[in-house]
Amino acid sequence: MLKSQDICLKGAREICDAVGENSRNIIELVRDKGLPAWKREDKGAWRALPEDLHRWIREQRDRNISNYMFRERWDNLEGEE
Repeated sequence: MLKSQDICLKGAREICDAVGENSRNIIELVRDKGLPAWKREDKGAWRALPEDLHRWIREQRDRNISNYMFRERWDNLEGEE
């Protein structure tokens, strides 16, 4: 049996909890970071599809992971100067 959150997450808190963000920042996340959430006719609760949130998280990871994968190498290079 499907649960409602399996189909569509509803509310800023539920959506932001799912992606590890603060629900107070949902407008900025949607506007500036491309979080795939919407309001029906610009009113009511925020909504998001779980598969869209999974894709967004993967995109965030892919965009930012190099900052950490190569940090050790950069730290070693800085120490040689």
